[in-house]
Amino acid sequence: MRLNKYLPDFVSNIREFQELDKALTPELDELNHTIQQIQQNQFIETANHEGLSYYERMLKIRPDKDMEVRRFNILAKFNSTIPFTMRWLQNTLNSTIGKGSYLLDLDYVDYTLTISIMKHKEYLMTHLRQELEDKIPAHLILVINVLSPVDIPHYVGTYIQTSDTIEI
Repeated sequence: MRLNKYLPDFVSNIREFQELDKALTPELDELNHTIQQIQQNQFIETANHEGLSYYERMLKIRPDKDMEVRRFNILAKFNSTIPFTMRWLQNTLNSTIGKGSYLLDLDYVDYTLTISIMKHKEYLMTHLRQELEDKIPAHLILVINVLSPVDIPHYVGTYIQTSDTIEI
């Protein structure tokens, strides 16, 4: 942040003020960066290592090496509310894994809850299982799959024929 742009023109040309500007600019830039980082640490999605460490100490969570896993663990702890509903589960998965990064299916007949995670979020699978086993009802079987994209070089075509039937 340059201080000279805030000074009147007749003062900004004085050598002492120019030297003050040179000396204070790095300090003000560092202060501005620190203020921005403090603001970012208020939110789990934008927090750095220091911000995530604060949340982990507060929630008594053991830190992990990967920043995304750490964010997932913190968000999962914050989102742990009971009773279990599908809306709660969808909101939890949206905030921890990301909207559109999973498929969710509940088979009411066989009491099976299937969560299919996209391949790029596969590293969250074990953490997701640990979190959900405590929160879903005990009678549900939890199945977590990984979805992999498949390229199929074949094309499929269809043919539809319509006709009218006239009865006499």
